[in-house]
Parts: sequence; structure tokens; C-alpha cells
Amino acid sequence: MAIKQILVPDIGDFSDVPIIDVYIKIGDVLSVEDSVVALESEKAVIDIPSPFAGTITKVLVKEGDLVSKDSPIAEIEVAAEGVEEEGKQGSDEEPVKEQPVVKVEEEKPEEVAEAVQPTPVQQENKSDLINEQAPGAVYHATPSLRKYARELGVDLAKVKGSGPSGRILHEDVQALVKKALSGGGAAASFGKIELEDFSKYGEIERKKLSRIQKISGPHLQKSWQIIPHVTQYDEADVTELEALRKSIKEEMKRSDDPVNISILPFIVKAVVAALKKFPEMNASFDEDSGELILKHYYHIGIAVDTPEGLIVPVLKDADTKSVTDIARELVSTSQRARDRKLKPEDLSGGSFSISSLGGIGGTAFTPLINPPQVAILGVSRLSKKPVWNGKEFVPRDILPFSVAYDHRVIDGAAGVRFTTYLASLLGDLRRVLL
Repeated sequence: MAIKQILVPDIGDFSDVPIIDVYIKIGDVLSVEDSVVALESEKAVIDIPSPFAGTITKVLVKEGDLVSKDSPIAEIEVAAEGVEEEGKQGSDEEPVKEQPVVKVEEEKPEEVAEAVQPTPVQQENKSDLINEQAPGAVYHATPSLRKYARELGVDLAKVKGSGPSGRILHEDVQALVKKALSGGGAAASFGKIELEDFSKYGEIERKKLSRIQKISGPHLQKSWQIIPHVTQYDEADVTELEALRKSIKEEMKRSDDPVNISILPFIVKAVVAALKKFPEMNASFDEDSGELILKHYYHIGIAVDTPEGLIVPVLKDADTKSVTDIARELVSTSQRARDRKLKPEDLSGGSFSISSLGGIGGTAFTPLINPPQVAILGVSRLSKKPVWNGKEFVPRDILPFSVAYDHRVIDGAAGVRFTTYLASLLGDLRRVLL
């Protein structure tokens, strides 16, 4: 028998990542790839698997600890003959670089919280509520929130977190600032909504939010409060595109590598062509410098519906892939999202996003921009409609869609030009070749 250490593998460009769950205890018998702890990075919730099979003899971490690459997690007793050469973490060789598995309770990238132990809230005079943060202090808050607090001059030790496990949210910082500015008076009208006792009206039930909802909620709220959204609604006549899709679908059924092709891969190709013509849609806004960062790559985030909520994996380099390539990747990625098998790199780098609800229903909706992106496409259900061709009404396949964009960097004229051009591409996909 031999004792081996389970180390944190390479999880990407992250350090001091908080542990939010410890799955193991002394005496547990593990198989290879069994999860030992969960980390919450800026991009996702990550399960760290064991590279060994054996019995846990010592747990070296606890919930709230901060870890980085090669940090020890636990000691495990393994059979000597069961230790593979490349897994000898105690030798001079490089440790096994296991790819962590991401729980789909991610959410949206910039707002994933660091679940460290919260610093107790101290009772201070009102004059001390606003101050600089202590260098190196540890708070139950995300890096982006810490930056936000520093910009406002707020000491996070004075903030009481209202999020899960005492997590400090943006509205907690805002509430403290409002309290200080008003001399401790009543909260502003747009503060936290006070609830009454609903049970006096009848039977009620409380249901906990999923982890995805808890993580993405503050991110979505920040997007709505900071970014001035404008939504442009339009329709595309996709009659010819639907005929082409059905033809390709039948051909693929008879091929050696069949794949079910929806309209979404065609939409992705049309979107990429539209982004090339309107590069300000494929960008990010640098508020500090007042500059628009134009991106010459086309990484398209696709919202996927999972039992825990929406998650947005990223289709990288969509401009270099065919419709069938995109179709296969979408099927694979969606399944991995539902099975909680996504990796951190699957969720990062998006330059534009698509939220397609057409498979469920609806005629129109306003999608929320996923910052630091500046625009997002929402796709609703395709339907047959009568269209006047100059002589008579004929049935046509009409696809409603909407584009929400950041009005700070994209004006209304540019927004409607983009939607009009996108509608023309979907109406005649041959234009993509021009």
C-alpha cells in the first residue's frame, strides 16, 4: 500500500480559488475520477476528480479554503500495483493534469462568487461606513465586486452579505453607500423588496434557487442596471432556408455520420457574416478608456436549457466551421452541459451570444446582454404566416427574432441596420458567400 496526495490540477488561469464543497471524509473509498471537492472560479463551479482509486486517510482542506494549482487536497491510500506511472504525484515527475469537470450550476462568468469564510460585520459609526479596503483582506465576495467596492471606497468588512452563505452582492454595497449618503435613513425606493407574510392568504411553499440561478442572478441584475438596453425586433422569411435545412437533414440521415440539423447552425453562420459587416456588435466596451474593443474572432455563446437553468457554452471560431460541423458541436456541447461535463474553457471567450427559445415557444422576447459583450440575439418560434406577394397571399415560414444591444456604443440606426441585414441573410443564405 502507498500513500499519495491528491493535488489541485491545472484549472486554467486561476489562483486562490475558494472551495465551496468538500465531498470526502476520512475512510471514504474512491474510484478514479470520483469528485473530491468543488471549486468556484470566476468562470464556473468546478468538480475536482481524484486521479487515484483508494481510501482517504487524511483531508487537508475545508470549505472556504483558497487553493491554486498543485495545492494538496487530501491523502489517499492506494494499492502499490494500482498506481500508474504518470499518476505519481509524489515523484519528481509532473503531476497528472486532470481536466476538471464543471457543474452546470455555473452561471454567468464575471459574477461567480468566491465562497471564502465571510468576515464578521462590525458595528461602526456612520462616518466609518465608507473607507478603503484593507490590503490582502479576505471577503465572501467576487473579484469584480471587490473592484467595484474599491472604486466606491467601500470597506467590505462593514458590509453584511445578503447572498447565499453570506455572500456580498452588488446591491449590498450599494445599500451601504446609500445609507451613508442619507445619514442612515430609509433605503432608496429601488432597494430590496420587503415581503409580507403570504401565509395569511393561504398555503405557501418555499423553493430554493438552483446554484445557476444564485450565481447568474447578480450578473443579470448588474447587466440590466448598468447597460442601457435597446431591443430591436424583426422577422426573417426563412422559407427557402427551411427547405434547404430539411433537404440536408434527410441527406444526413442516410450518411455514415448522421446528425440532426436544426435551424440554429444556419443562424450561427448568418450571425457571423452580419458581425463581420457590423464589427461594433462583436465587441466590448472599455469604460475606463472610453474605447470600443473590436474582436476579430467569432466565438458565439449558445444558451442551453438544463434542469438547473440556462448555461452558455461557447462555440469557438464559428467562422471557420461548416453548418454540419456546428450542428455536431451543438449537439455534443448541449449534452455535456446537461450532464455537467463542461470544462472552464467551454464557457469562456464568447464575443456574441444567441438565446434560442423557438423550440419552446413564444413570439418575441428581450434577451439580456451578457457583459462584457455588447449585444445578444434572441430567436423565437418559427411559424407559417400569409404573406402578400403582390398578387395573392401565400404561406411563408417566418422567423421572429430580436437583438438587444448596449446603447452606449451602438445607436438605434446601427442596431436596425444590423437586424435588417441579418434578416436578409436568413432570407437568402447565399448572401453569406458574398
